Amino acid sequence: MNLPLILLLIFSSIPPVSPIMKANGKADVWPGFRGAGDSHTVARELPLEWADDKNVAWNVALPGYGQSSPIVWRDKIFLTAVEGANKEKLLVFSHDLKGGRQLWVKEYPATFTMKDANTVSKAAPTPAVDERRVYVFFESGDLFAFDHKGNPQWRRKLAEEYGAYKTNHGLGSSIALADKAVIALVAHGGPSYLLAIDKQTGKNLWKSDLKSGGGWSSPVITTYQNKRQILVSVGGGVAAYDASNGERLWSVDGLKGNNIPSPSVDPEQSVVVAGSSDKGMNVAVKLGGAGDVTASHVLWRAEEATANFCSPLIHQGHVYFVNKVGVAFCLDLKTGEERWRARLGGEVWASPLAARRRRPHLFFRPRRQDLRDARRGEDGTTGGERIIRSRARIRRRGGGSRAVAALRTKANQAQ
Repeated sequence: MNLPLILLLIFSSIPPVSPIMKANGKADVWPGFRGAGDSHTVARELPLEWADDKNVAWNVALPGYGQSSPIVWRDKIFLTAVEGANKEKLLVFSHDLKGGRQLWVKEYPATFTMKDANTVSKAAPTPAVDERRVYVFFESGDLFAFDHKGNPQWRRKLAEEYGAYKTNHGLGSSIALADKAVIALVAHGGPSYLLAIDKQTGKNLWKSDLKSGGGWSSPVITTYQNKRQILVSVGGGVAAYDASNGERLWSVDGLKGNNIPSPSVDPEQSVVVAGSSDKGMNVAVKLGGAGDVTASHVLWRAEEATANFCSPLIHQGHVYFVNKVGVAFCLDLKTGEERWRARLGGEVWASPLAARRRRPHLFFRPRRQDLRDARRGEDGTTGGERIIRSRARIRRRGGGSRAVAALRTKANQAQ
């Protein structure tokens, strides 16, 4: 019987926890929202104990307000923020990973503004990075590319090009990176679309129009039968698009409440799981098919498990959901059978993370204010360390073992 620990990371506040990616064989890159979009880290022996005044490698004040995740490329961290009563100032900055020293900062006026409030996005989309450039998207519709030294490469103003955004809460979808393209999902009450932009030139490669409707979920890129596909869960459906031309390949329709959690995919099992705040609307879908595959490709629907804000996590043959009030569910990936559920001790708006220590661990973040100044923000990890983003600060934590709370649960009862 395999008994992983579920760690309740109560040092921070709202949105998703992000782990680490492996680039060119090195575990020193965390390139975007949820890493590669799967919330898995190759880092080992991540710390289990955390304290605001203990084992902090460095602590740096940040300008503005940012809900986005810090991203990491080798020895650099990249972040975004907004400032002003109408979020009229956009900020992009980079810090040295080792000591926290600010390397550069850029400031731009927002194309589309919205009155600042606690119920609207504030630099919510997480940027993305590859070996050549940093790509930054704001809820104002401004999309930028910089080199790693902060030199501007190109800029797009999507709200000017395709219409102002009609939304009460702003945009929150993060960008994703395909082989040659930046993928942006813009879902709101007006003309909505999925857009592929050339990484090098900033020009459109293709644009697929979507039905109008607000959404904060982010696209996920996968490979199926040797072809790159973009998976989108928003507006009452899950759909796959050809990454080369934007053609809609298949869809599952008739869902509700799937506007915030991003989909998670298991390429080996060829399964995508879409989360929803509504019972009976959290589904596992077999990749493939053509057109409307609702009747043929839905493998199961969760009876009780929901995912209000947290994206589902697929790990070792199981899928994990966390609802808003802080109940975690573990389901069998193949059958949807519930294996266990556990209360985490508070509201959870953060996506869980799978990491490896001497035995597998899952990390969760209940919504608490135990870390001073912590509001909406995400984390990133690199090596054996954790980069923590709060409203006004960035902290680097590494070294010894540190934990807030741990709960042993029966994850794999059948094993």
